Amino acid sequence: MRLHTDDSGARESGAQFDGSSAFDQNHQERLENVRALLSVVSMEAPPRRRFGRFAWIGGFAGVLALLAAFANFAPVRAIAGGQSSNAPVLSALSPIGQSPMPSASASYLPPINVNTATINTATAKTPIIALMIDDVGASPQWSQAALALPANVTLSVLPNTPAAPQWADRAKQNGHEVWLHMPMEPLGLENPGAGALLNALPAKRNQRRLEQALARVPGALGINNHMGSRFTSCKKCVANIAAMVGDHGLLFLDSMTSTSSKAANIMQQAGVPVVRRDVFLDDDNAAPAIVRQMRLAEQMARDEGVVFVIAHPRPNTMKALQNWQNELAEAGIEMAPMSVAIARKYALQREEELLSAGL
Repeated sequence: MRLHTDDSGARESGAQFDGSSAFDQNHQERLENVRALLSVVSMEAPPRRRFGRFAWIGGFAGVLALLAAFANFAPVRAIAGGQSSNAPVLSALSPIGQSPMPSASASYLPPINVNTATINTATAKTPIIALMIDDVGASPQWSQAALALPANVTLSVLPNTPAAPQWADRAKQNGHEVWLHMPMEPLGLENPGAGALLNALPAKRNQRRLEQALARVPGALGINNHMGSRFTSCKKCVANIAAMVGDHGLLFLDSMTSTSSKAANIMQQAGVPVVRRDVFLDDDNAAPAIVRQMRLAEQMARDEGVVFVIAHPRPNTMKALQNWQNELAEAGIEMAPMSVAIARKYALQREEELLSAGL
């Protein structure tokens, strides 16, 4: 498959929307559910015991009393053994997906502390496709066409377009999940646009650029890279922003614009829920080529259970996607937002791990 180097030079003409934030409350609730579901903890860490609040306080007080009596109030370092009560619950989202063999991207999924009582949520047999439309905002006409696609399509907004906040708000009003399409430095001469993350910039400047971009795309559930073949190949560069992505509770989709990308591994190490793009629909803009990629995505969904697809707001692409969700339904495949697909991917991998461990 050809690598994608999308030079989206088109700039928005300043279209404005009278978007309201009526959708924000439900959007926030969904975000909280996703964050709870995808709370990442190390499964390799030794198990820690839970203590009731009063038992812990009583035990701690007893230790202090003994130390006071026998050590004349010597300095004490107390180590708490409790664990966060925000353990992920897999039933937080509707069960979708299939139980395939682990895919090639499974190693990029950081472990999740699974409540084994709810692992039965990964029992549905419907394969799913998560479709993300990148570059929203670069071309007003075709970005508007992307907004008209079914709500299960995820829209990733370029932050450096003039009306990026309005595009994000309008997308949420139309029921779409919104992501930040973050410009990053490419290997070639393509221009990623203003505010891109660059290898040569100090870490704090790249962090500030990412913070500003997030402010331009309010309500984003996750981030995927726009271009970025050079930036994502630099371990140190990605590591400098990974903690911020985790602190914001965001998801990450590695667009895989380069086979040398380190982004998924580094984000995983920082505890960020992350997956890789499986299929680009329109590297070749010709209509027959787009249809071939659609059929490829469908077959991968049948084989692997969950597939992550990226496309762009372009004429032939928008025409091909008009009825794709209905075609998928007839073929026994479901289209789902990115966050739901990521949650399902995690659940499927965790089910495989639990089964292989005899649980």
